[in-house]
Amino acid sequence: MSWVTLNYLIQEVISMQDQPRIIVIDDDPLIRLLVGKALQAVGLQTTEAASAEEGLALFARCGADAVLLDVMMPGGMDGFAACALLRQLPEGQHIPVLMMTGLEDLESINHAFESGATDFITKPINIPLLGHRVRYMLRASHTTQCLLESEQRLHRMAYFDSLTDLPNRQFFREHLQRIIALAHRQKLKLAVLFLDLDGFKRINDTLGHHLGDQVLQETGERLRKSLRASDALIRTGATQDGDTLARLGGDEFTVLLSMIERDEDAASVAERIRISLAQAFNFDDHELYTTTSIGIAIFPDDGATAEELLKNADLAMYYAKREGGNKYRYFSTKMTDAALRRLALENNLRKAAGHGELELYYQPQLDLVTGTFCGVEALLRWDSVELGCIPPAEFIPLAEEAGLIAAIGEWVLRQACQQAKAWFTDDMPLARMAVNVSTVQLLHKGFYAMVTGILAETRLDPHVLELEITESALVCDEASVMGALSALKQIGVQLAIDDFGMGYSSLSRLKSFPIDRLKVDQSFVHNIEQDPENAAIATAIIAMAKSLGMKVTAEGVETDAQLAFLKDRKCDEAQGFLLAKPMPAIEIREFLLNQLISTE
Repeated sequence: MSWVTLNYLIQEVISMQDQPRIIVIDDDPLIRLLVGKALQAVGLQTTEAASAEEGLALFARCGADAVLLDVMMPGGMDGFAACALLRQLPEGQHIPVLMMTGLEDLESINHAFESGATDFITKPINIPLLGHRVRYMLRASHTTQCLLESEQRLHRMAYFDSLTDLPNRQFFREHLQRIIALAHRQKLKLAVLFLDLDGFKRINDTLGHHLGDQVLQETGERLRKSLRASDALIRTGATQDGDTLARLGGDEFTVLLSMIERDEDAASVAERIRISLAQAFNFDDHELYTTTSIGIAIFPDDGATAEELLKNADLAMYYAKREGGNKYRYFSTKMTDAALRRLALENNLRKAAGHGELELYYQPQLDLVTGTFCGVEALLRWDSVELGCIPPAEFIPLAEEAGLIAAIGEWVLRQACQQAKAWFTDDMPLARMAVNVSTVQLLHKGFYAMVTGILAETRLDPHVLELEITESALVCDEASVMGALSALKQIGVQLAIDDFGMGYSSLSRLKSFPIDRLKVDQSFVHNIEQDPENAAIATAIIAMAKSLGMKVTAEGVETDAQLAFLKDRKCDEAQGFLLAKPMPAIEIREFLLNQLISTE
Protein backbone atom coordinates (compact mmCIF):
# COMPACT_ATOMS: atom_id res chain seq x y z
CA MET A 1 0.00 0.00 0.00
CA SER A 2 1.30 3.48 -0.87
CA TRP A 3 1.99 6.15 1.76
CA VAL A 4 -0.74 8.27 0.19
CA THR A 5 -3.27 5.49 0.73
CA LEU A 6 -2.06 4.83 4.30
CA ASN A 7 -2.29 8.51 5.17
CA TYR A 8 -5.81 8.62 3.77
CA LEU A 9 -6.83 5.67 5.95
CA ILE A 10 -5.36 7.30 9.06
CA GLN A 11 -7.35 10.45 8.33
CA GLU A 12 -10.48 8.35 7.86
CA VAL A 13 -10.04 6.74 11.28
CA ILE A 14 -9.26 10.02 13.00
CA SER A 15 -12.32 11.65 11.44
CA MET A 16 -14.64 8.88 12.70
CA GLN A 17 -17.64 10.34 14.50
CA ASP A 18 -16.88 11.26 18.13
CA GLN A 19 -19.78 9.34 19.69
CA PRO A 20 -20.57 6.11 17.83
CA ARG A 21 -23.87 4.52 18.89
CA ILE A 22 -23.94 1.06 20.44
CA ILE A 23 -26.94 -1.23 21.02
CA VAL A 24 -26.66 -3.29 24.22
CA ILE A 25 -28.91 -6.38 24.14
CA ASP A 26 -29.20 -8.27 27.45
CA ASP A 27 -32.12 -9.57 29.54
CA ASP A 28 -30.35 -8.49 32.78
CA PRO A 29 -31.04 -4.78 33.57
CA LEU A 30 -28.00 -4.57 35.86
CA ILE A 31 -25.68 -5.71 33.08
CA ARG A 32 -27.28 -3.19 30.70
CA LEU A 33 -26.73 -0.42 33.30
CA LEU A 34 -23.12 -1.28 34.01
CA VAL A 35 -22.22 -1.81 30.35
CA GLY A 36 -23.92 1.45 29.38
CA LYS A 37 -21.94 3.44 31.96
CA ALA A 38 -18.66 1.85 30.86
CA LEU A 39 -19.30 2.74 27.21
CA GLN A 40 -20.43 6.26 27.97
CA ALA A 41 -17.26 6.80 29.98
CA VAL A 42 -15.20 6.47 26.79
CA GLY A 43 -17.51 8.71 24.73
CA LEU A 44 -19.89 6.14 23.24
CA GLN A 45 -23.68 6.48 23.05
CA THR A 46 -25.78 3.46 24.03
CA THR A 47 -29.29 2.21 23.38
CA GLU A 48 -30.65 -0.73 25.39
CA ALA A 49 -32.83 -3.70 24.46
CA ALA A 50 -34.07 -6.38 26.88
CA SER A 51 -34.42 -9.16 24.29
CA ALA A 52 -32.98 -10.29 21.00
CA GLU A 53 -36.27 -9.55 19.22
CA GLU A 54 -36.37 -6.02 20.62
CA GLY A 55 -32.73 -5.43 19.75
CA LEU A 56 -33.13 -6.59 16.14
CA ALA A 57 -36.19 -4.38 15.69
CA LEU A 58 -34.28 -1.42 17.16
CA PHE A 59 -31.33 -2.02 14.85
CA ALA A 60 -33.58 -2.36 11.80
CA ARG A 61 -35.31 0.89 12.72
CA CYS A 62 -32.41 3.08 13.85
CA GLY A 63 -29.19 1.30 12.96
CA ALA A 64 -26.01 1.28 15.06
CA ASP A 65 -22.23 1.31 14.81
CA ALA A 66 -21.81 -1.86 16.92
CA VAL A 67 -23.83 -4.40 18.92
CA LEU A 68 -23.13 -5.99 22.33
CA LEU A 69 -25.18 -9.15 22.49
CA ASP A 70 -25.86 -11.55 25.37
CA VAL A 71 -25.85 -15.22 24.41
CA MET A 72 -28.34 -16.73 26.85
CA MET A 73 -31.66 -14.82 27.09
CA PRO A 74 -34.40 -17.17 28.51
CA GLY A 75 -37.90 -16.80 27.14
CA GLY A 76 -36.88 -15.77 23.64
CA MET A 77 -34.30 -15.92 20.87
CA ASP A 78 -30.74 -16.62 21.97
CA GLY A 79 -27.74 -14.55 20.95
CA PHE A 80 -26.48 -17.04 18.36
CA ALA A 81 -29.71 -16.84 16.33
CA ALA A 82 -29.91 -13.06 16.80
CA CYS A 83 -26.34 -12.59 15.50
CA ALA A 84 -27.05 -14.75 12.45
CA LEU A 85 -30.20 -12.73 11.62
CA LEU A 86 -28.32 -9.46 12.17
CA ARG A 87 -25.71 -10.48 9.62
CA GLN A 88 -28.45 -11.07 7.04
CA LEU A 89 -29.45 -7.38 7.16
CA PRO A 90 -27.57 -5.17 4.66
CA GLU A 91 -26.63 -2.68 7.40
CA GLY A 92 -25.48 -5.45 9.73
CA GLN A 93 -23.06 -7.28 7.46
CA HIS A 94 -19.89 -5.45 8.47
CA ILE A 95 -20.43 -3.85 11.91
CA PRO A 96 -18.67 -5.27 15.01
CA VAL A 97 -20.77 -7.70 17.11
CA LEU A 98 -19.36 -8.52 20.57
CA MET A 99 -21.07 -11.49 22.20
CA MET A 100 -21.22 -11.61 26.03
CA THR A 101 -21.39 -15.10 27.48
CA GLY A 102 -20.84 -17.07 30.64
CA LEU A 103 -20.03 -20.12 28.55
CA GLU A 104 -16.33 -20.82 28.11
CA ASP A 105 -16.43 -24.18 26.30
CA LEU A 106 -14.84 -24.44 22.85
CA GLU A 107 -18.12 -25.49 21.22
CA SER A 108 -19.89 -22.31 22.39
CA ILE A 109 -17.01 -20.13 21.24
CA ASN A 110 -17.02 -21.77 17.79
CA HIS A 111 -20.79 -21.37 17.62
CA ALA A 112 -20.42 -17.66 18.33
CA PHE A 113 -18.00 -17.16 15.46
CA GLU A 114 -20.08 -19.32 13.11
CA SER A 115 -23.06 -17.10 13.88
CA GLY A 116 -21.07 -14.06 12.74
CA ALA A 117 -19.64 -12.65 15.98
CA THR A 118 -16.64 -10.37 15.68
CA ASP A 119 -15.39 -11.36 19.12
CA PHE A 120 -16.68 -12.64 22.45
CA ILE A 121 -16.20 -11.72 26.14
CA THR A 122 -16.89 -13.98 29.11
CA LYS A 123 -18.82 -13.02 32.19
CA PRO A 124 -18.25 -11.70 34.80
CA ILE A 125 -17.34 -8.72 32.59
CA ASN A 126 -14.41 -6.46 33.41
CA ILE A 127 -16.53 -3.29 33.21
CA PRO A 128 -13.71 -0.67 33.18
CA LEU A 129 -11.95 -2.39 30.29
CA LEU A 130 -15.12 -3.12 28.32
CA GLY A 131 -15.62 0.42 27.06
CA HIS A 132 -12.05 0.68 25.80
CA ARG A 133 -12.31 -2.70 24.11
CA VAL A 134 -15.49 -1.75 22.27
CA ARG A 135 -13.92 1.55 21.27
CA TYR A 136 -10.92 -0.36 19.90
CA MET A 137 -13.19 -2.75 17.99
CA LEU A 138 -15.02 0.17 16.40
CA ARG A 139 -11.80 1.71 15.22
CA ALA A 140 -10.51 -1.62 13.93
CA SER A 141 -13.76 -2.21 12.06
CA HIS A 142 -13.74 1.26 10.58
CA THR A 143 -10.11 0.84 9.46
CA THR A 144 -10.97 -2.50 7.85
CA GLN A 145 -13.86 -0.88 5.98
CA CYS A 146 -11.59 1.94 4.78
CA LEU A 147 -9.03 -0.61 3.62
CA LEU A 148 -11.74 -2.47 1.72
CA GLU A 149 -12.99 0.71 0.06
CA SER A 150 -9.44 1.79 -0.79
CA GLU A 151 -8.71 -1.61 -2.29
CA GLN A 152 -11.85 -1.30 -4.40
CA ARG A 153 -10.78 2.14 -5.60
CA LEU A 154 -7.28 0.90 -6.47
CA HIS A 155 -8.78 -2.09 -8.27
CA ARG A 156 -10.98 0.20 -10.34
CA MET A 157 -8.04 2.43 -11.20
CA ALA A 158 -6.03 -0.61 -12.29
CA TYR A 159 -8.74 -2.38 -14.29
CA PHE A 160 -11.15 0.26 -15.61
CA ASP A 161 -10.88 3.09 -18.10
CA SER A 162 -11.57 6.43 -16.44
CA LEU A 163 -13.00 8.07 -19.58
CA THR A 164 -15.62 5.51 -20.65
CA ASP A 165 -15.94 3.56 -17.36
CA LEU A 166 -15.39 0.38 -19.39
CA PRO A 167 -12.93 -2.36 -18.42
CA ASN A 168 -9.44 -1.68 -19.73
CA ARG A 169 -6.92 -3.81 -21.62
CA GLN A 170 -5.57 -5.57 -18.51
CA PHE A 171 -9.05 -6.49 -17.25
CA PHE A 172 -10.10 -7.76 -20.67
CA ARG A 173 -7.02 -9.91 -21.12
CA GLU A 174 -7.38 -11.57 -17.71
CA HIS A 175 -11.14 -11.97 -18.09
CA LEU A 176 -10.77 -13.39 -21.60
CA GLN A 177 -8.22 -15.94 -20.42
CA ARG A 178 -10.63 -17.16 -17.72
CA ILE A 179 -13.47 -17.47 -20.23
CA ILE A 180 -11.16 -19.35 -22.62
CA ALA A 181 -10.38 -21.86 -19.87
CA LEU A 182 -14.10 -22.31 -19.24
CA ALA A 183 -14.87 -22.67 -22.96
CA HIS A 184 -12.03 -25.18 -23.34
CA ARG A 185 -13.39 -27.39 -20.55
CA GLN A 186 -16.92 -27.27 -21.94
CA LYS A 187 -15.80 -27.45 -25.61
CA LEU A 188 -17.61 -24.24 -26.53
CA LYS A 189 -16.93 -21.42 -29.01
CA LEU A 190 -16.38 -17.78 -28.22
CA ALA A 191 -15.63 -14.71 -30.36
CA VAL A 192 -13.47 -11.64 -29.87
CA LEU A 193 -14.36 -8.50 -31.83
CA PHE A 194 -11.62 -5.87 -32.22
CA LEU A 195 -12.97 -2.41 -33.15
CA ASP A 196 -11.19 0.72 -34.36
CA LEU A 197 -12.95 3.97 -35.29
CA ASP A 198 -12.27 5.12 -38.86
CA GLY A 199 -10.95 8.66 -39.16
CA PHE A 200 -10.96 9.36 -35.43
CA LYS A 201 -7.58 11.13 -35.61
CA ARG A 202 -9.18 13.69 -37.93
CA ILE A 203 -11.73 14.58 -35.24
CA ASN A 204 -9.01 15.05 -32.61
CA ASP A 205 -6.80 17.09 -34.95
CA THR A 206 -9.52 19.39 -36.27
CA LEU A 207 -11.96 19.77 -33.36
CA GLY A 208 -9.76 19.02 -30.35
CA HIS A 209 -9.35 16.21 -27.86
CA HIS A 210 -12.26 17.38 -25.71
CA LEU A 211 -14.71 16.61 -28.50
CA GLY A 212 -12.78 13.45 -29.30
CA ASP A 213 -13.28 12.30 -25.71
CA GLN A 214 -17.02 12.88 -26.05
CA VAL A 215 -17.06 10.70 -29.17
CA LEU A 216 -15.26 7.92 -27.27
CA GLN A 217 -17.71 8.16 -24.36
CA GLU A 218 -20.70 8.02 -26.69
CA THR A 219 -19.10 5.11 -28.54
CA GLY A 220 -18.89 3.22 -25.27
CA GLU A 221 -22.58 3.89 -24.59
CA ARG A 222 -23.62 2.78 -28.06
CA LEU A 223 -21.61 -0.40 -27.70
CA ARG A 224 -23.37 -1.17 -24.42
CA LYS A 225 -26.76 -0.70 -26.07
CA SER A 226 -25.76 -2.70 -29.15
CA LEU A 227 -25.00 -5.77 -27.07
CA ARG A 228 -28.24 -7.48 -26.17
CA ALA A 229 -28.38 -9.69 -23.09
CA SER A 230 -28.21 -12.71 -25.37
CA ASP A 231 -24.82 -11.55 -26.61
CA ALA A 232 -23.31 -11.44 -23.12
CA LEU A 233 -23.15 -15.18 -22.53
CA ILE A 234 -20.59 -15.10 -19.76
CA ARG A 235 -21.16 -17.80 -17.13
CA THR A 236 -18.77 -16.59 -14.47
CA GLY A 237 -21.27 -14.91 -12.21
CA ALA A 238 -20.81 -11.51 -13.81
CA THR A 239 -24.08 -9.69 -14.32
CA GLN A 240 -23.00 -6.43 -15.93
CA ASP A 241 -22.91 -6.14 -19.72
CA GLY A 242 -19.78 -4.03 -19.32
CA ASP A 243 -17.84 -7.19 -18.54
CA THR A 244 -18.06 -8.11 -22.23
CA LEU A 245 -16.71 -4.74 -23.38
CA ALA A 246 -13.39 -3.01 -22.98
CA ARG A 247 -11.59 0.05 -24.21
CA LEU A 248 -8.04 -0.99 -24.99
CA GLY A 249 -6.83 2.56 -25.46
CA GLY A 250 -7.22 5.39 -27.96
CA ASP A 251 -10.13 4.58 -30.26
CA GLU A 252 -9.75 0.80 -29.92
CA PHE A 253 -12.49 -1.28 -28.27
CA THR A 254 -13.06 -5.00 -27.82
CA VAL A 255 -16.17 -7.13 -27.40
CA LEU A 256 -16.24 -10.64 -25.98
CA LEU A 257 -19.04 -12.94 -27.11
CA SER A 258 -18.74 -16.09 -25.08
CA MET A 259 -20.15 -19.49 -25.83
CA ILE A 260 -21.56 -18.68 -29.28
CA GLU A 261 -23.13 -21.55 -31.20
CA ARG A 262 -22.02 -20.57 -34.73
CA ASP A 263 -19.31 -18.35 -36.19
CA GLU A 264 -22.10 -16.39 -37.93
CA ASP A 265 -23.42 -15.21 -34.55
CA ALA A 266 -20.42 -12.90 -34.25
CA ALA A 267 -21.17 -11.36 -37.65
CA SER A 268 -24.71 -10.40 -36.61
CA VAL A 269 -23.35 -8.58 -33.55
CA ALA A 270 -20.61 -6.90 -35.60
CA GLU A 271 -23.14 -5.67 -38.14
CA ARG A 272 -25.37 -4.29 -35.39
CA ILE A 273 -22.39 -2.45 -33.92
CA ARG A 274 -21.34 -1.14 -37.35
CA ILE A 275 -24.79 0.31 -38.02
CA SER A 276 -25.01 1.88 -34.56
CA LEU A 277 -21.61 3.60 -34.76
CA ALA A 278 -22.30 4.90 -38.27
CA GLN A 279 -25.08 7.14 -36.95
CA ALA A 280 -24.31 10.84 -36.46
CA PHE A 281 -22.79 12.08 -33.18
CA ASN A 282 -24.34 15.36 -32.07
CA PHE A 283 -22.38 17.51 -29.63
CA ASP A 284 -23.38 21.16 -29.20
CA ASP A 285 -23.18 22.66 -32.69
CA HIS A 286 -21.25 19.76 -34.19
CA GLU A 287 -22.70 16.86 -36.15
CA LEU A 288 -19.98 14.27 -36.59
CA TYR A 289 -19.84 11.03 -38.52
CA THR A 290 -17.41 8.20 -38.03
CA THR A 291 -17.47 4.54 -38.97
CA THR A 292 -15.74 1.53 -37.51
CA SER A 293 -13.61 -1.34 -38.77
CA ILE A 294 -14.14 -4.65 -36.95
CA GLY A 295 -11.99 -7.77 -36.86
CA ILE A 296 -13.37 -11.10 -35.60
CA ALA A 297 -11.40 -14.02 -34.17
CA ILE A 298 -13.08 -17.27 -33.05
CA PHE A 299 -11.95 -19.62 -30.27
CA PRO A 300 -10.65 -22.27 -30.66
CA ASP A 301 -10.15 -21.98 -34.44
CA ASP A 302 -8.20 -18.71 -34.44
CA GLY A 303 -6.24 -18.99 -31.21
CA ALA A 304 -5.98 -20.84 -27.92
CA THR A 305 -4.92 -17.92 -25.71
CA ALA A 306 -6.13 -14.41 -25.03
CA GLU A 307 -2.98 -13.03 -26.68
CA GLU A 308 -3.53 -15.00 -29.88
CA LEU A 309 -7.21 -14.11 -30.18
CA LEU A 310 -6.59 -10.41 -29.63
CA LYS A 311 -3.69 -10.39 -32.09
CA ASN A 312 -5.67 -12.16 -34.78
CA ALA A 313 -8.80 -10.06 -34.26
CA ASP A 314 -6.60 -6.96 -34.50
CA LEU A 315 -5.10 -8.25 -37.76
CA ALA A 316 -8.56 -8.91 -39.21
CA MET A 317 -9.56 -5.36 -38.22
CA TYR A 318 -6.52 -4.03 -40.06
CA TYR A 319 -7.67 -5.78 -43.23
CA ALA A 320 -11.17 -4.33 -42.83
CA LYS A 321 -9.63 -0.87 -42.54
CA ARG A 322 -7.36 -1.38 -45.55
CA GLU A 323 -10.44 -2.25 -47.60
CA GLY A 324 -11.96 1.15 -46.86
CA GLY A 325 -13.35 0.66 -43.35
CA ASN A 326 -16.97 0.58 -42.18
CA LYS A 327 -17.03 -3.22 -42.38
CA TYR A 328 -16.08 -6.36 -40.49
CA ARG A 329 -13.74 -9.16 -41.45
CA TYR A 330 -13.13 -12.63 -40.02
CA PHE A 331 -9.56 -13.65 -39.32
CA SER A 332 -8.00 -16.19 -41.70
CA THR A 333 -4.60 -17.85 -41.81
CA LYS A 334 -3.97 -16.09 -45.11
CA MET A 335 -3.92 -12.84 -43.13
CA THR A 336 -1.16 -14.22 -40.95
CA ASP A 337 0.85 -15.28 -43.99
CA ALA A 338 0.37 -11.84 -45.50
CA ALA A 339 1.29 -10.15 -42.22
CA LEU A 340 4.47 -12.21 -41.94
CA ARG A 341 5.38 -11.34 -45.52
CA ARG A 342 4.67 -7.68 -44.84
CA LEU A 343 6.93 -7.78 -41.78
CA ALA A 344 9.68 -9.45 -43.79
CA LEU A 345 9.26 -6.89 -46.58
CA GLU A 346 9.40 -3.99 -44.16
CA ASN A 347 12.48 -5.29 -42.35
CA ASN A 348 14.32 -5.87 -45.63
CA LEU A 349 13.14 -2.61 -47.17
CA ARG A 350 14.65 -0.66 -44.28
CA LYS A 351 18.06 -2.05 -45.25
CA ALA A 352 17.59 -2.21 -49.03
CA ALA A 353 19.29 1.06 -49.99
CA GLY A 354 22.26 0.42 -47.72
CA HIS A 355 22.67 -3.09 -49.15
CA GLY A 356 22.60 -1.87 -52.74
CA GLU A 357 19.33 -3.64 -53.54
CA LEU A 358 17.52 -0.57 -54.95
CA GLU A 359 18.03 0.48 -58.55
CA LEU A 360 16.47 2.98 -60.91
CA TYR A 361 15.18 1.94 -64.31
CA TYR A 362 14.28 4.55 -66.90
CA GLN A 363 11.47 4.49 -69.47
CA PRO A 364 11.82 6.82 -72.49
CA GLN A 365 9.04 9.25 -73.48
CA LEU A 366 8.46 9.96 -77.18
CA ASP A 367 7.63 13.39 -78.57
CA LEU A 368 4.81 12.61 -81.03
CA VAL A 369 5.42 15.82 -82.99
CA THR A 370 9.16 15.47 -83.62
CA GLY A 371 9.37 11.68 -83.38
CA THR A 372 12.31 11.83 -80.96
CA PHE A 373 12.67 10.72 -77.37
CA CYS A 374 12.56 13.84 -75.21
CA GLY A 375 12.70 12.55 -71.68
CA VAL A 376 12.67 9.57 -69.32
CA GLU A 377 10.71 8.58 -66.23
CA ALA A 378 12.72 7.17 -63.33
CA LEU A 379 11.13 3.97 -61.97
CA LEU A 380 12.28 2.33 -58.76
CA ARG A 381 13.10 -1.38 -58.71
CA TRP A 382 13.90 -3.57 -55.70
CA ASP A 383 15.77 -6.86 -56.09
CA SER A 384 16.01 -8.26 -52.54
CA VAL A 385 18.78 -10.76 -51.82
CA GLU A 386 16.48 -12.58 -49.41
CA LEU A 387 13.04 -12.14 -51.03
CA GLY A 388 13.81 -11.75 -54.74
CA CYS A 389 12.32 -9.11 -57.06
CA ILE A 390 9.47 -7.21 -55.37
CA PRO A 391 7.05 -5.30 -57.64
CA PRO A 392 6.66 -1.56 -56.95
CA ALA A 393 2.89 -1.99 -56.48
CA GLU A 394 3.71 -4.07 -53.39
CA PHE A 395 6.60 -2.23 -51.76
CA ILE A 396 5.74 1.42 -52.50
CA PRO A 397 2.46 1.39 -50.47
CA LEU A 398 4.32 -0.47 -47.74
CA ALA A 399 7.01 2.20 -47.69
CA GLU A 400 4.33 4.86 -47.23
CA GLU A 401 2.58 2.96 -44.42
CA ALA A 402 5.85 2.16 -42.62
CA GLY A 403 7.13 5.74 -42.79
CA LEU A 404 10.00 4.82 -45.12
CA ILE A 405 8.88 6.72 -48.20
CA ALA A 406 10.63 9.98 -47.30
CA ALA A 407 14.06 8.35 -47.02
CA ILE A 408 13.52 6.16 -50.10
CA GLY A 409 12.14 9.11 -52.07
CA GLU A 410 15.21 11.17 -51.24
CA TRP A 411 17.46 8.34 -52.43
CA VAL A 412 15.48 8.09 -55.70
CA LEU A 413 15.60 11.85 -56.34
CA ARG A 414 19.33 12.06 -55.70
CA GLN A 415 20.10 9.06 -57.94
CA ALA A 416 17.89 10.42 -60.75
CA CYS A 417 19.42 13.90 -60.60
CA GLN A 418 22.96 12.50 -60.52
CA GLN A 419 22.20 10.34 -63.56
CA ALA A 420 20.59 13.20 -65.47
CA LYS A 421 23.62 15.41 -64.80
CA ALA A 422 25.96 12.63 -65.96
CA TRP A 423 24.01 12.21 -69.20
CA PHE A 424 24.06 15.93 -69.86
CA THR A 425 27.79 15.96 -69.27
CA ASP A 426 28.09 13.23 -71.92
CA ASP A 427 25.91 15.24 -74.35
CA MET A 428 23.03 12.77 -74.14
CA PRO A 429 19.85 13.98 -75.93
CA LEU A 430 17.67 14.36 -72.83
CA ALA A 431 15.38 17.27 -72.02
CA ARG A 432 13.58 15.94 -68.94
CA MET A 433 14.02 13.58 -65.99
CA ALA A 434 10.63 12.69 -64.44
CA VAL A 435 10.54 11.46 -60.81
CA ASN A 436 7.46 10.26 -58.95
CA VAL A 437 6.66 11.92 -55.63
CA SER A 438 4.12 10.61 -53.11
CA THR A 439 1.68 12.86 -51.29
CA VAL A 440 3.46 12.02 -48.03
CA GLN A 441 6.74 13.33 -49.48
CA LEU A 442 5.15 16.43 -50.96
CA LEU A 443 3.56 17.46 -47.66
CA HIS A 444 6.69 16.78 -45.63
CA LYS A 445 7.91 20.06 -44.20
CA GLY A 446 11.47 19.45 -45.39
CA PHE A 447 10.59 18.45 -48.95
CA TYR A 448 11.34 21.80 -50.63
CA ALA A 449 14.69 22.09 -48.87
CA MET A 450 15.54 18.51 -49.86
CA VAL A 451 14.78 19.15 -53.56
CA THR A 452 16.73 22.39 -53.71
CA GLY A 453 19.59 20.79 -51.80
CA ILE A 454 19.88 17.87 -54.21
CA LEU A 455 19.69 20.18 -57.24
CA ALA A 456 22.51 22.27 -55.79
CA GLU A 457 24.51 19.17 -54.87
CA THR A 458 24.23 17.63 -58.35
CA ARG A 459 24.33 20.99 -60.16
CA LEU A 460 21.39 19.91 -62.30
CA ASP A 461 19.37 22.59 -64.08
CA PRO A 462 15.97 22.69 -62.23
CA HIS A 463 14.14 22.90 -65.58
CA VAL A 464 15.31 19.36 -66.39
CA LEU A 465 13.61 17.90 -63.31
CA GLU A 466 9.93 17.05 -63.53
CA LEU A 467 8.14 15.91 -60.37
CA GLU A 468 5.11 13.70 -60.91
CA ILE A 469 2.42 13.80 -58.22
CA THR A 470 -0.82 11.85 -58.07
CA GLU A 471 -4.13 13.51 -58.79
CA SER A 472 -5.36 12.59 -55.31
CA ALA A 473 -2.68 14.86 -53.81
CA LEU A 474 -4.60 17.88 -55.09
CA VAL A 475 -7.57 17.08 -52.84
CA CYS A 476 -5.58 16.03 -49.77
CA ASP A 477 -4.57 19.37 -48.22
CA GLU A 478 -5.17 21.97 -50.89
CA ALA A 479 -3.47 24.91 -49.18
CA SER A 480 -0.33 22.96 -48.26
CA VAL A 481 -0.06 21.32 -51.69
CA MET A 482 -0.50 24.68 -53.41
CA GLY A 483 2.27 26.19 -51.31
CA ALA A 484 4.66 23.32 -52.00
CA LEU A 485 4.00 23.28 -55.76
CA SER A 486 4.24 27.06 -56.11
CA ALA A 487 7.60 27.14 -54.33
CA LEU A 488 8.97 24.41 -56.60
CA LYS A 489 7.60 26.11 -59.70
CA GLN A 490 9.36 29.34 -58.80
CA ILE A 491 12.78 27.68 -58.99
CA GLY A 492 12.00 26.17 -62.42
CA VAL A 493 11.05 22.59 -61.55
CA GLN A 494 8.42 21.14 -63.92
CA LEU A 495 5.27 19.62 -62.41
CA ALA A 496 3.08 16.83 -63.77
CA ILE A 497 -0.07 15.03 -62.63
CA ASP A 498 0.47 11.27 -62.89
CA ASP A 499 -2.34 8.76 -63.64
CA PHE A 500 -4.72 11.59 -64.50
CA GLY A 501 -8.38 10.65 -64.68
CA MET A 502 -8.32 8.34 -61.63
CA GLY A 503 -8.47 10.93 -58.85
CA TYR A 504 -11.75 12.69 -59.70
CA SER A 505 -10.34 16.20 -59.24
CA SER A 506 -12.51 19.00 -60.58
CA LEU A 507 -11.52 21.26 -63.46
CA SER A 508 -11.74 24.33 -61.24
CA ARG A 509 -9.27 22.80 -58.78
CA LEU A 510 -6.92 21.64 -61.52
CA LYS A 511 -6.63 25.03 -63.22
CA SER A 512 -5.65 26.72 -59.96
CA PHE A 513 -2.46 24.66 -59.60
CA PRO A 514 0.82 25.42 -61.46
CA ILE A 515 0.81 22.18 -63.47
CA ASP A 516 2.84 21.77 -66.68
CA ARG A 517 1.73 18.32 -67.82
CA LEU A 518 -1.05 15.75 -67.50
CA LYS A 519 -0.23 12.06 -67.85
CA VAL A 520 -3.23 10.08 -69.08
CA ASP A 521 -3.61 6.93 -66.99
CA GLN A 522 -2.87 3.75 -68.94
CA SER A 523 -6.29 2.31 -68.09
CA PHE A 524 -7.81 4.87 -70.47
CA VAL A 525 -5.24 4.15 -73.18
CA HIS A 526 -5.90 0.41 -73.07
CA ASN A 527 -8.05 -0.69 -76.02
CA ILE A 528 -8.56 2.97 -76.86
CA GLU A 529 -9.05 2.22 -80.56
CA GLN A 530 -12.05 -0.05 -79.83
CA ASP A 531 -13.51 1.15 -76.53
CA PRO A 532 -15.65 4.27 -77.15
CA GLU A 533 -15.66 5.26 -73.46
CA ASN A 534 -11.88 5.15 -73.16
CA ALA A 535 -11.57 7.00 -76.42
CA ALA A 536 -13.96 9.71 -75.24
CA ILE A 537 -12.14 10.13 -71.91
CA ALA A 538 -8.69 10.31 -73.50
CA THR A 539 -9.91 12.80 -76.10
CA ALA A 540 -11.50 14.96 -73.39
CA ILE A 541 -8.34 14.98 -71.26
CA ILE A 542 -6.20 16.00 -74.24
CA ALA A 543 -8.61 18.79 -75.18
CA MET A 544 -8.89 20.02 -71.59
CA ALA A 545 -5.12 20.10 -71.13
CA LYS A 546 -4.69 22.05 -74.36
CA SER A 547 -7.26 24.61 -73.21
CA LEU A 548 -5.35 25.07 -69.93
CA GLY A 549 -1.98 25.39 -71.66
CA MET A 550 -0.70 22.03 -70.41
CA LYS A 551 1.16 19.28 -72.23
CA VAL A 552 -0.19 15.70 -72.33
CA THR A 553 1.68 12.42 -72.07
CA ALA A 554 -0.20 9.15 -72.63
CA GLU A 555 1.01 6.17 -70.58
CA GLY A 556 0.77 2.47 -71.36
CA VAL A 557 0.93 2.66 -75.15
CA GLU A 558 1.26 -0.92 -76.40
CA THR A 559 -0.09 -1.00 -79.99
CA ASP A 560 0.37 0.91 -83.21
CA ALA A 561 -3.39 1.60 -83.27
CA GLN A 562 -3.19 3.30 -79.87
CA LEU A 563 -0.23 5.39 -81.01
CA ALA A 564 -2.04 6.42 -84.21
CA PHE A 565 -5.14 7.41 -82.22
CA LEU A 566 -3.09 9.61 -79.88
CA LYS A 567 -1.27 11.30 -82.75
CA ASP A 568 -4.58 11.99 -84.44
CA ARG A 569 -5.88 13.65 -81.23
CA LYS A 570 -2.76 15.85 -81.04
CA CYS A 571 -1.40 14.24 -77.88
CA ASP A 572 2.07 15.64 -77.17
CA GLU A 573 3.95 12.60 -75.92
CA ALA A 574 3.61 8.86 -75.44
CA GLN A 575 5.20 6.30 -73.14
CA GLY A 576 4.80 2.53 -73.14
CA PHE A 577 6.17 -0.88 -74.04
CA LEU A 578 5.49 -0.30 -77.76
CA LEU A 579 8.10 2.45 -77.71
CA ALA A 580 10.55 1.24 -75.07
CA LYS A 581 10.47 -0.79 -71.88
CA PRO A 582 12.02 0.50 -68.63
CA MET A 583 15.78 -0.10 -68.69
CA PRO A 584 18.73 0.35 -66.32
CA ALA A 585 20.93 3.40 -66.84
CA ILE A 586 23.60 1.68 -68.93
CA GLU A 587 21.00 0.29 -71.37
CA ILE A 588 19.01 3.51 -71.65
CA ARG A 589 22.16 5.41 -72.61
CA GLU A 590 22.86 3.00 -75.45
CA PHE A 591 19.20 3.08 -76.50
CA LEU A 592 19.06 6.87 -76.72
CA LEU A 593 22.36 7.09 -78.58
CA ASN A 594 21.13 4.56 -81.15
CA GLN A 595 17.94 6.54 -81.57
CA LEU A 596 19.96 9.69 -82.12
CA ILE A 597 22.09 7.98 -84.79
CA SER A 598 19.06 6.55 -86.59
CA THR A 599 17.43 9.98 -86.90
CA GLU A 600 20.49 11.71 -88.33
